[in-house]
Amino acid sequence: MLTLSSFLARLTLSTFLFLTIAATDLTAQRLPTTIIPGHYKLLLDPDIGQQKFTGEETITVQVQQATSEIVLNSLGLDISLAEATAADKTVMAQVTYDQPNETARLSLAQPLPAGAASLHLKFSGKLTAGLRGLYLSKSRKRQYAVTQFEGTYARMMFPGFDEPAFKATFDLSVIADKGDTAISNGRIVKDGPLPGSTRHKIAFSTSPRMSTYLVALAIGDWQCLERTVDGTPIRVCAEPDKKQYGQFALEAAAQSVHFYNQWYGIKYPFEKLDMLAIPDYEWGGMENTASIFYRDTALLMDEKTASVFAKQSHATVVAHEIAHQWFGDLVTAAWWDDIWLNEGFATWMERKPIRAWHPEWHLEDDEAATAQRIIGLDSLSAARAIHGDPRTSAEIKEMFDGITYQKGGAVLGMLESYVGPEVFRNGVNAYLKAHANGNATSADFWRAVAKVSGKPVDKIMPTFVMQPGVPLVTVSGSCSSGKQTVELSQQRFLLSSSGDSENQGQLWSIPVCTKAAQNLSSSCYLVNKKTEEVAAVKACPDWIFANRDAKGYYRVFYQDPKNLLNASAAAEKNLTVPERIAFVEDLWAMTRAGKEPVGIFLNVARDVQPERNRLVVEIVADHMNTIGRSLVPEQKQKEYRELVRRQFMPLAKEVGWSGGRSDSDEQKALRASLLGILGSAGDPGAVAAAQKIAQAYIKDSTSVEGTIIGPALAVAAQNGDAALYEQFTQAMGSARNTEDYYHFLFALTSFRQPELAQRTLALIDQGKIRQQDYVRLFPALLAESPGREIAWDYLKAHWDSLAEKVTSFGGSGAVSALGGFCSIEKRDEIKQFFATHRAPGAERALQQGLQRITSCVEFKQFQTRNMQKFLRSIP
Repeated sequence: MLTLSSFLARLTLSTFLFLTIAATDLTAQRLPTTIIPGHYKLLLDPDIGQQKFTGEETITVQVQQATSEIVLNSLGLDISLAEATAADKTVMAQVTYDQPNETARLSLAQPLPAGAASLHLKFSGKLTAGLRGLYLSKSRKRQYAVTQFEGTYARMMFPGFDEPAFKATFDLSVIADKGDTAISNGRIVKDGPLPGSTRHKIAFSTSPRMSTYLVALAIGDWQCLERTVDGTPIRVCAEPDKKQYGQFALEAAAQSVHFYNQWYGIKYPFEKLDMLAIPDYEWGGMENTASIFYRDTALLMDEKTASVFAKQSHATVVAHEIAHQWFGDLVTAAWWDDIWLNEGFATWMERKPIRAWHPEWHLEDDEAATAQRIIGLDSLSAARAIHGDPRTSAEIKEMFDGITYQKGGAVLGMLESYVGPEVFRNGVNAYLKAHANGNATSADFWRAVAKVSGKPVDKIMPTFVMQPGVPLVTVSGSCSSGKQTVELSQQRFLLSSSGDSENQGQLWSIPVCTKAAQNLSSSCYLVNKKTEEVAAVKACPDWIFANRDAKGYYRVFYQDPKNLLNASAAAEKNLTVPERIAFVEDLWAMTRAGKEPVGIFLNVARDVQPERNRLVVEIVADHMNTIGRSLVPEQKQKEYRELVRRQFMPLAKEVGWSGGRSDSDEQKALRASLLGILGSAGDPGAVAAAQKIAQAYIKDSTSVEGTIIGPALAVAAQNGDAALYEQFTQAMGSARNTEDYYHFLFALTSFRQPELAQRTLALIDQGKIRQQDYVRLFPALLAESPGREIAWDYLKAHWDSLAEKVTSFGGSGAVSALGGFCSIEKRDEIKQFFATHRAPGAERALQQGLQRITSCVEFKQFQTRNMQKFLRSIP
């Protein structure tokens, strides 16, 4: 029998796209297209104290063909009245619910004729605590009613057509308690008291045309900072006692809006921009049209004490969500299979305005590192294609993963490099103008760029978007008569030898750019075949590097060891930072896959010892740490840790543990990274410095430079005892602000005594950990032993109550973190557990985690003997 998946694999990519969409239409939980909404008039009356709400709506629709049934999305709502009106005739409807498909069916006594009509419904629901739909967000002082609708949760607040293609305008009104205000997609146009009540009714201006998942509402005692940029009013709003911490975000928003107004061919398309910090929120940020909601820790900060890392992170999160106002809100993916168009683009775009604002942060280096990290995930056989086939709410939730965001962004970066930045920009703007206020698909996007560029973008992009995995480009060649002949071959790269062999026949259309020693060759090729011989170099350079600017989305394997070692020796002077990142990560991938001995990687690490760039230093240190955990026996640990210290100590001595007022942000970040690296390697000086910083921070949190706090507390905890743990928990309880609280909370996960890991988990039982933090707390505990084993036992014992809480969109969280184990026994135990327990929204993440465990086991098998040989060679 030829399965659908096997059949599709044999088709051309364009046919595959068509049949995938057609199959989705037939089998997904999709609404009929017989009714098209145009406008919602919506009134909501939330009772925060009683944790419930009522609502009433009128939906103006266009009936495409006469029908006696109307299907709406609805989840957890009680519809008390439903009626349809057409041609001045109103017909009552009987409501039946389909809970598994999250729909309500309105059955009419008489058919609704084709043409204009309206639906009138009254309904009620509960304000949940689950961070989705219209839910209760809890701060230390009170509760708020707020929304989170992406991907399929608008149906939890009002019955409607909850699919991206059903765009409509909204007139929203809400009843609020005395002293509360509300924030939504429109601006407040009326706010008046209700007769005979202490409550008041707030009405908002008509929203832009938008998908239901972009509707936003937040009710509470919000207070705001304001400014105007290029004629657009911008506000940053928060709880009253946190408003002052929004100044940095307001400046980041101003910089981003002004930059985007210049970059896009369309000025900011909405009448205002609100950004709201919510105390309990699942996402870092959500791009609701003209009303962006953020987790408070992702938007607010005390600039005086914030770390460089926090400033960079906050700025890029703000820029990411604002980029969506054009790419995602103004033009929206037609269905969730193309959500990468929204998220991949915003990921690619987010650093551009911040680089213009803070060029000294060198965010182009972070971009290269991010691309390399996602290539690691994409090297598993369980990796999916960027373009998905989500059919259920759980499958839609899984689409919000690293493949959508980081791979989507990296592939767009490669495309921009291939066609040229200005040409790419013209293609993007042509796409936006063509589909403004509507929906679009992947094919619409790459056709627009192909038309503007005149290059085969529509042939290249499907090979990276429609099929899973990452290509491995193998570079080989020979020198004859003073000329270098270069041969490039491609195949899918898999970390594990037990990967899926069915996809080994995959081909990509790969833009490959090279550079060489002595500037002898800087050429670009479009590699379409399994093996291609490219133009000969006029001389024979000492080395060739096959990913110029590190923009290519592929791995590189150099068959000639001499080329590899020569490039390594020349890397610091001849390769840019992004290129050095790609070079190290390619070699590490070959080491993990058993294509290079681990000793070669460690020798190259020694060659790059003069490296001063923080990201390259962190990458080398991280891989050396993996080697230490996986390959070095206990009796050799002391010797290996000394090797690590020798690798990084010279730079640490140069940087020092005490900063000065004139330190650049890069110096602060490098010092913090080195403290973490050397402290974890047991360097006495680093441990002593970390302990001193930790005590100073406990005494006065404003006395310590913010960037070094996180690593210092972690190192102190790694070497700490129960008394220090008690100090940290007390400091957490009396934290001056949110940043201090989280510094201490996550430092608790670094203590290495089993009983202290148990105490940290007990904080969950005591209700002292917010639900939004579960998806970060469990991965932190699962990162190292013994916390890893203890946290896994806790998860198993409490899975029924935690399953929906410890895994976020895209499978990130506890399930994904289980991939940190490294034994066949543990892999089989995890697999057996989830055979009888659901992992909602994380099924693919589970499979990827199991493959990561297998890959780690194979790494030991491949490299243990090589590591023994290397250890014997250490002087």
